[in-house]
Amino acid sequence: MKITFDDTITCRLSAMIEDKPADFVLDFDHTLSDETVASTCCGITRYRIVAVNKGEVPAVFDGRIGSPLGDFYCKAWGMMYFDENMYVRMTPNHLIEIMGDGEKIALHIEIVDYRSH
Repeated sequence: MKITFDDTITCRLSAMIEDKPADFVLDFDHTLSDETVASTCCGITRYRIVAVNKGEVPAVFDGRIGSPLGDFYCKAWGMMYFDENMYVRMTPNHLIEIMGDGEKIALHIEIVDYRSH
């Protein structure tokens, strides 16, 4: 399984780690959040790419997805919802989406930085 990025997203993620290394997590169920978000749905409700301090990925993120920027961590149980080849891109209206093999996986995702400064 792998995840790749268009040039805009590659530049944005690369800039985040240029001066301060990070690990990236594909968080899809509010695990890494500043606030508790209630959900009545079981499964994936909000995709986010989250930068965390290098080497401090919580153990609950036990899955890995290869990328040109290194491994992205996720919860292994959620990988059944992913496609073998995923692509993150900026849309013409400046939203970020994840595409799978032939379909959108998530129409609007966030990129956030949860590293301590």
